Amino acid sequence: MINILDCSFCAALFLPHEKSALVKALFAKFADDDELAVPVQFWDEMTGLLLSALARNRLKHADALEINRLLSMYHLTTEVSFAGDYTGQLLDLAGLYGLNAGEAAYLELAIRKKGKLGTLSGKLKAACIKAGIETLL
Repeated sequence: MINILDCSFCAALFLPHEKSALVKALFAKFADDDELAVPVQFWDEMTGLLLSALARNRLKHADALEINRLLSMYHLTTEVSFAGDYTGQLLDLAGLYGLNAGEAAYLELAIRKKGKLGTLSGKLKAACIKAGIETLL
């Protein structure tokens, strides 16, 4: 089984969120043969989130480095190959479901890989439902 994870979903592992316990429980249930995948911009988003938490004094630099180390233990597959007209596909998905480019990239990956999407974004979850993509929560 392939699971596509977005930044909001993974951030709930280490930043307080109302669904943090649910996300942690799902991570604990992932089997060794479950593939966990992210689009390439995930890492930029995660870095931005960590920088924001640092700026707000919610984390210390050592904490941010530890979070990054812990994330690497999940062996997230970073999707860097793009099939066909990737930009065109993102434009189509964004227009169809009212998403931004980043959200469309997660949806495109879930559609292309026929995977479930882990997100805490209500807008992205609604787009998944309309597109027939299962979500983890």
